[in-house]
Amino acid sequence: MTAMNAMELEIGLYDWSRLPCRSCESAAHVPGELLRMARARTAEEALPRDIEFHVLQESWATPTVVPVARVLMAGLADPRVAPVARHQFLDLLSSFVVVDDEDLAEACKDAARAGIWSLYEEVLSGRAPGTALLAYWVLYEAETVPARLERLLGMARHLLPENLHMD
Repeated sequence: MTAMNAMELEIGLYDWSRLPCRSCESAAHVPGELLRMARARTAEEALPRDIEFHVLQESWATPTVVPVARVLMAGLADPRVAPVARHQFLDLLSSFVVVDDEDLAEACKDAARAGIWSLYEEVLSGRAPGTALLAYWVLYEAETVPARLERLLGMARHLLPENLHMD
């Protein structure tokens, strides 16, 4: 099974028409938006046009962020997803794991934990420092083994911005 199929597999687990959307009648449009983002080849194409202000606005989120987080993690497992799309996926995830609703934030952290090695790979790959930083912040929120995160910093500090502040 290819990873893009994994993304579609995850999408198929949810009745998106029953999930809430802040701007529309339902989140039925969200799967198409996620797949569109996954196929993006430019930064402009990768922008989450129908995710922001639909399932998330600043730190206010609908419960739809949880299945979206799971789909994004499935997408990160696909090496064919372009760096610009990976960056947007991680930008969304880094927002999802710190939303104001603690239960939704924890559920998004659980989604990140389910694919945690994809996040480590993103940092260690050296592909894109900005994307590595976003992956690091998701790890910072989701990792349950502090020693692993400390080891990552010891090994890959040079792949992250110099001014990385922990507070």
